[in-house]
Amino acid sequence: MTKPITAIGFKGMNNLPNAPGHFIDPDSKKIIPGIAMNVEVTDGGLLVRRGGFAKKITLAGVHSLWGGSVFLGVAAGVLYHIEGVTARAIGAVTGPPARLQYVEIDNLIYMSNPYWKGVYEVLTGTVRPWGVALPAAPSISMTTGDLPPGAYTLCYTQASGGRISGNGPLVQVSWEGGAQGIRLNNLPAGGQCWITHPNGQNLFLASVTSGVVTGQVPKAIPLPSLMVSPPPGFSDFCHAFGRIWGVYGKKVYYSGSFQYEWFRPANFFPFLEELVMVAPVNEGIFVNSLGSTWFLDGTEPGKMTVRRVGDGAIPGSLTMATMPGSVVGGGYEISRRLSAMPSPVWMSKTGFCVGTHTGHLVHLTESRLKVNPRAQGASLAQIKNGIPQILTSLHGVKVKDDVDADLDAVFANGQIF
Repeated sequence: MTKPITAIGFKGMNNLPNAPGHFIDPDSKKIIPGIAMNVEVTDGGLLVRRGGFAKKITLAGVHSLWGGSVFLGVAAGVLYHIEGVTARAIGAVTGPPARLQYVEIDNLIYMSNPYWKGVYEVLTGTVRPWGVALPAAPSISMTTGDLPPGAYTLCYTQASGGRISGNGPLVQVSWEGGAQGIRLNNLPAGGQCWITHPNGQNLFLASVTSGVVTGQVPKAIPLPSLMVSPPPGFSDFCHAFGRIWGVYGKKVYYSGSFQYEWFRPANFFPFLEELVMVAPVNEGIFVNSLGSTWFLDGTEPGKMTVRRVGDGAIPGSLTMATMPGSVVGGGYEISRRLSAMPSPVWMSKTGFCVGTHTGHLVHLTESRLKVNPRAQGASLAQIKNGIPQILTSLHGVKVKDDVDADLDAVFANGQIF
């Protein structure tokens, strides 16, 4: 026989089988349902049915949707600029299908996955490579000239749109006796040659006339991009402290200071596990694998320390959101002051996590929700009718054996019973 329940509203949900809470919260006298499906629970304790959705554009297989100053997405290996009900193709994304990540800095949108990378220039609506490719090694021959005898080292760089590459391979040449010249047989169009003083080590811009090095330019301009390269194919990356920080395998690479296309092979932090995510905060950067979360504490690479702070993250589930009021969970608290600042929120095997600006983790739902984690996720932070929301979708294979089959069935069938 059914029994009526008297309550004054609803207070979220709790689907843990042995939850210490109550079906009716004794303090607020609100009902705590086991599953709240296709509804939103407002701060006032009301259940509001979620609205539906309408198709705006037909774009088969679209993925990697992102919205900054423009709205971008990928479908069938093509990057699209989506505006209203129109999707304009702006360039090819080559390589195997993979989630594309984005960071926007000063009207430039940097994009990368493990197989492709590029930059979308918002003001021109065009895509170009991320970084200038390194040139070949100089092919040289000796000729008449005024260079004094000695040992020289030289190399090339090349430029594109006002951007300069790193140096290509170094070549050494030496002679004794009288003065000679060095003829450059393969100087790239628009490229530059850099050369040391005789028996020197530092590279300076060479003065080249009709393909022959005649010396160094009078101001002796040093090579600014020594040993830099374009970035590898980052699976995830972020912008923080005047640098881009990117995940590549078990390493986090960082760019030069305010030089977002210059990466040095030695400038990285190594980790013991394959990495899937990076998330910046005021005092450092969270680094996630599937099984662990570390905190890079500090803002200068040479002064940063690394410590493990928790379990891992589900790739793609990161979003930035503000936390209403003070938030407590997992032994740490986000203060009212820091909760007003956007913080990284992601999904782990135990539910939603917040990375605090002081380098700790707050587990928002571990004590109230059981989630069947999947291999991939996608998240969105929004404010709807004045209420902040974080929406997350999980897909792909299951990532742990301890799953709730009944919960899977609810989502698969689209109904509770």
